[in-house]
Amino acid sequence: MVFDDLRNYNESALNALTKAISTKKVIEKDNRPVNLNLLTINLPIIGLSSILHRISGLAVFICFPLLVWLLSISLESEKRFSDLQNSFQEMVLFKLVIFLIFVGFIYHLLAGVKKLLSEVFGFGETLKSGSLLSWTVFGLTFVMSFMVLFKIFNL
Repeated sequence: MVFDDLRNYNESALNALTKAISTKKVIEKDNRPVNLNLLTINLPIIGLSSILHRISGLAVFICFPLLVWLLSISLESEKRFSDLQNSFQEMVLFKLVIFLIFVGFIYHLLAGVKKLLSEVFGFGETLKSGSLLSWTVFGLTFVMSFMVLFKIFNL
């Protein structure tokens, strides 16, 4: 069919598309989830690990300027370093913030190593091995977090 006018072509194409859509029957029911609230969905451990890896990466990225600022203060002079060291020894909130930054960094580092192992060497590609690696990352994060906790709070 040859169209003389571009407007006729667009109307004909629209009519053909409308007819195709209206005559098409739904063959199977759409089973995609409707509720996408992450608090109500029962995620597998691999999905939870992936989401927490992204959140910890964002947290480490946001806290990075604070760490650079603390480093610059400590490198200004010996007096500033000792002042910072004394305030770290005295302020529990300061210790807690540093501890949480370390926990986020430790988890992000371990989950990143897990991700690299799965992409480069193929470890963790099956559901069973991926779950095992995710639980290993959580366990190592837990153990290393307690080591940092004991070191920071002198327990």
